[in-house]
Amino acid sequence: MNDCPTAAEQRPLSIPANGKMLASVLIATTGGGRLEDIVQTYLGNRTAHLEVIVIVDNPAVGRAAFLAPFRSDGRLKVVFNDANIGLTRSLNSGLMACCGDLILRNDDDDLPRPDRVARTVAFFEEHPECDLAYSFARGIDAPSGRSWTIGGPSADADIKSQLLRRNFIVHSSLAFRADRLRALGGYDATFRYAQDYDLYLRSIRAGLLFGCIPEVLVERYYHGSAITVERRRTQLLCAFAARLVHEVEIGADRANWRMIFRYLKLLAIPGALRALRRRLGHGR
Repeated sequence: MNDCPTAAEQRPLSIPANGKMLASVLIATTGGGRLEDIVQTYLGNRTAHLEVIVIVDNPAVGRAAFLAPFRSDGRLKVVFNDANIGLTRSLNSGLMACCGDLILRNDDDDLPRPDRVARTVAFFEEHPECDLAYSFARGIDAPSGRSWTIGGPSADADIKSQLLRRNFIVHSSLAFRADRLRALGGYDATFRYAQDYDLYLRSIRAGLLFGCIPEVLVERYYHGSAITVERRRTQLLCAFAARLVHEVEIGADRANWRMIFRYLKLLAIPGALRALRRRLGHGR
């Protein structure tokens, strides 16, 4: 494994001699989840032009043994935070370590399909007008094993319209042109949770173009310790805050009561009912 860049180092954009896009897979972790399976899936594809950037946000992790089976692969780069700084700041640190033309997000417990990088690069090559894109995902309820498809619209206008109703994009399915993401300033560190939703809303305000890869390229596992489950109410409150900021930034001159009541209704849904729906294979 090559030397780890520090959070303060900005690495230049990679421009391969053959003109092929370099994809940077960005993962932030505290050292748990399915990290080794995820890294193995990406690095196991020897034909993909990629690098895997792992930000370790846990100073207690043993550095010498961390991802030891993959340490000889030069495509893997690891940054160890000296203190726990949270997911959002870790992602911004990771952005500075990425060399790629494209940045693909992956949480540490969502398993990608082996050809995710190839399918994503192909999409952006075929759609040069697209700034960011998501793919479909497969939701899997860990206790029951039930699964369902997490999809959405594919046209830019429809994606934006749906995002103004709710965040339907699985963050691990997101890919972004690196220069567009950096122009936005990365993730807003104000948001400890729902930083992805805030990013999408800022992308809408910036006039960026959304796209969709209508294939399942990642599997999201729902279990008791997953942030999506364990911190559901906190995530909803942060998403609500992001929407309120969006309303102010677009110059809304009155309260969007429909949006406010929608979040109140979501907050009122008990966790047990959400868990039951997932056990039956119905939704997030």
